[in-house]
Amino acid sequence: MYDHFRVGDAVPSLESIVEIFACTAHTAIAVHCPTCPRMSDSEHGMLRAIAAAQKERDDIAREQFECWLPPVGADWALAPVRGLATIFRMAGLILPDRHVPSFDHDRTTAMKTWLVGSPTLH
Repeated sequence: MYDHFRVGDAVPSLESIVEIFACTAHTAIAVHCPTCPRMSDSEHGMLRAIAAAQKERDDIAREQFECWLPPVGADWALAPVRGLATIFRMAGLILPDRHVPSFDHDRTTAMKTWLVGSPTLH
């Protein structure tokens, strides 16, 4: 899938971020499966961090990571998120600034009931 969007090089950065979360997170993140029609608040936060890194706003990216990670973990996450930001930018995937009021995300989802066993990962 990553190669389809010309971001196959993003996998090592994503693996680094997952490892940082696995080793240092003080708060769980909610990650939905690829077929889920909704994005979690955590997924929106990750995209905000990547968008901030694309604009070289490490302070905003770090602040976002501190929602889930201790300060040292947030510092560690900056390097791989910068890598993702660069890879996405080079592939033409420019993420919008999410620090401005945005539209209602509930209106953009498909109406479907999900039987989910976990509130964190589905």
